[in-house]
Amino acid sequence: MDKILNKIGLNLDEETKLTNDSTFRFGCHKGLACYNKCCGDLDIFLTPYDVLRMKNSLGLSSAEFISEYTEPVIHNESKLPFLKLKLGESGSCRFVTDEGCFTYEDRPLACRYYPVGFGIYKNDAAVGSDFYFLIKEEHCKGFEQEREWTVAEWRKTQDIDVYDDKNKVWMDIILNKKMYSPDLEPDEKSLKMFFMGSYDLDAFRSFVFESRFLEIFDVDDEEQALLKNDEVELMQFAHKWLQYALFRKPTMNLRDA
Repeated sequence: MDKILNKIGLNLDEETKLTNDSTFRFGCHKGLACYNKCCGDLDIFLTPYDVLRMKNSLGLSSAEFISEYTEPVIHNESKLPFLKLKLGESGSCRFVTDEGCFTYEDRPLACRYYPVGFGIYKNDAAVGSDFYFLIKEEHCKGFEQEREWTVAEWRKTQDIDVYDDKNKVWMDIILNKKMYSPDLEPDEKSLKMFFMGSYDLDAFRSFVFESRFLEIFDVDDEEQALLKNDEVELMQFAHKWLQYALFRKPTMNLRDA
């Protein structure tokens, strides 16, 4: 977040922070002189649901997509490994053509939000609070368009609520204060566990069905069938497992000894 704000030169105060009811004018279409210019020289961090949607739109396995289209980033405070899109040699997004984004229907959450930015207060007095702000870049002509939106309307048209719902448990994990304790130094096993449970859905499927996982955890036949046939269910199950494994939250049921 700080990196983004520094890059675009924003100084957030009470006047620049937006709510769901705040309004702004914006439009983006091929006729604009700046079309596609916002899709380069930027960091697009990916959520688990982003990876799921994009790898399926390309017909790739999780490992293939991660290897070909992403690069890892280690968060300074939590030491957790995250993924961001790997840009092309020109510095532009590899999914962008002259006609626009060829994976537009499955574009990442960060792209769906644009030109709205999203922030979460880190101070104790405002735990759980969040806010929005506009990302106004000099080259962007979108703000000269007539169409007016509320932030809530923009979120709805961009399917942001859908993405937020699928990523909700994972977001709770990465924002958990325990992950930012100066006394916590995640070991290699924990980091690999977090990465698999976050991004490598195919590896997690193998972990569930080809290891002793089902001998340890009580997962009924109906849920097992869901996990085998519904990747979204599998992804959300992986996040519940991470809550148990990292924080010992009672999200999983152990089998009787």
